[in-house]
Amino acid sequence: MEQKLIPEVEREWSKISFKWRRLLPIKKDRPPSPIKFESDEKVLKELIERSNKIINEIIEKAKIKASGHAKLITTDKIVIDPRVRWKCQIPVCFGFGTSLNCPPHSPTTEQMREIVNSYKHAILISFYPPIKNHVFPSIFLGVQGDVNLLNQMVGMIEGEATYMGYYLAMGFKGGPCVGCGFFSPEYFKDLMQQKKIPLCPVLDNQMCRQYLRARPALEACGVDSFATAVKCGEKAPFVINPEHPEESVPFVVWHGIVLIV
Repeated sequence: MEQKLIPEVEREWSKISFKWRRLLPIKKDRPPSPIKFESDEKVLKELIERSNKIINEIIEKAKIKASGHAKLITTDKIVIDPRVRWKCQIPVCFGFGTSLNCPPHSPTTEQMREIVNSYKHAILISFYPPIKNHVFPSIFLGVQGDVNLLNQMVGMIEGEATYMGYYLAMGFKGGPCVGCGFFSPEYFKDLMQQKKIPLCPVLDNQMCRQYLRARPALEACGVDSFATAVKCGEKAPFVINPEHPEESVPFVVWHGIVLIV
């Protein structure tokens, strides 16, 4: 039986990612971009414009009351602190040891510092999701959806940077892996009901089911995303307790970082 190829513009993510569709023009309709080894002010400006378009369209597709933006930063403003990674273990986070993108399997603080020092410019993503998703009773499923959207933003922006010639672009996002397993919107309800859920296949020497989509957690690599954001001129965040009334929380923010060149 002849296999029918799905047009690229109609390809969708799995149900784990809420059937998200490709938002930008089909890559084959654009001319190839020459590989770039240095910063190009004009190209970086265009990349930021495209990044903001990606963020806005992902939010629009999700049909949620949220906002977000991307800004170009220098990597010397990225704050790396070993205490951040230790907070994954003290107290033990529910994501610890569950995927390749969380400790002890993710890049270490020392490795992350070496990676960041190899770049000069990066894109800082700030995503302000609905507050209700981070307090009771919606927090059990709302957070997973928001982290999933952030993951899409990071992946799309990294891909866009790569297409524009920055072939070593590398993306990281806040929060555990949402590709599959316990922190995905698909399985988290099962976890709450103490049902058996799939484990990260990579830890079982299998191929990642969300390859090219899954991204490491910033915290897992020792990046203090809040301190980094404030250093880059973003608003200082708040410590939120899920029991706080929704109206008492000023805002909720998640961050992602894409290293460019």
